[in-house]
Amino acid sequence: MGLTMKPNELIKFLEQNGYQFIRASGGSHHVYSDGNHSVSIPVHKGKDFNLEFILLILRETGIKKDELLKFLKR
Repeated sequence: MGLTMKPNELIKFLEQNGYQFIRASGGSHHVYSDGNHSVSIPVHKGKDFNLEFILLILRETGIKKDELLKFLKR
């Protein structure tokens, strides 16, 4: 089935990599920023993120895949 992550897991990963909550926009999107980049995370109850979305977030933030793998192995 492939890698999936719950929204709260992805948010925790972003926070551990220097991103902070900025605001909620539209009720279901949370905006996080590291001061240089901002990224919008859709948060819908009961919906997990697939690998394609996770890789998109990594590209947008510049966070290396190795960091994600370390996070997932904890």
